[in-house]
Amino acid sequence: MAYFPFFVDIENQDCLIAGGGAVALRKVEVLLPYGPRITVVSPEIGPEMEALANGRETGGQEAEIILKRRPFSMEDLDGRDFVIAATDNEELNHRISEACKAQRIPVNVVDVKEECSFIFPSIVREGDIVVGISSGGKSPTVTQYLKSQVRQGIPKGYGKLVDQLGSYRDFVKERVPDVDCRAVIFRRMADLGRENGCRLDDSLVEGLIKQVTEERG
Repeated sequence: MAYFPFFVDIENQDCLIAGGGAVALRKVEVLLPYGPRITVVSPEIGPEMEALANGRETGGQEAEIILKRRPFSMEDLDGRDFVIAATDNEELNHRISEACKAQRIPVNVVDVKEECSFIFPSIVREGDIVVGISSGGKSPTVTQYLKSQVRQGIPKGYGKLVDQLGSYRDFVKERVPDVDCRAVIFRRMADLGRENGCRLDDSLVEGLIKQVTEERG
């Protein structure tokens, strides 16, 4: 059965990653732009993970990374919003999965779909436009191919256009009380933005509001 694609705000959520090697590093790199607080627990932590954590701590970047160089303990699960088991010990990963499921903590066990309560899709991101692609773990080759196709299909600048459209939502709502009229304005704003090189400004939007409200009487 296919997976339902929830889109979840994980900014400031508490993430635990058990494991400090290359697999754990890849998960950290995927998560960082979304701003969670990440704790990595492992007896051995690779130099790339160390460098990434140090850079985040000193550079004021999006996410916080805490490294704990020691064996995993079940108490590490306390208070976590989601967990990733990425150790090289299958039995330990299994125990982490079972404990998380018992506590209703979302858990991902890397490369073992049956142990997961959530999986990582292949992600294409352009600003706040995010596309997730999954084959349910059946064919990473197909998802990677589709990822490349989707990336090519998103026109340059659309992330910035989405930001601008979002910034004008309250602007339009304050001036146009009619919901149907607003829907027309928002659609035309998107068209206008695309035609104008993914750029909008107050004069363009005010002119569009006037045009649509006059058309609709």
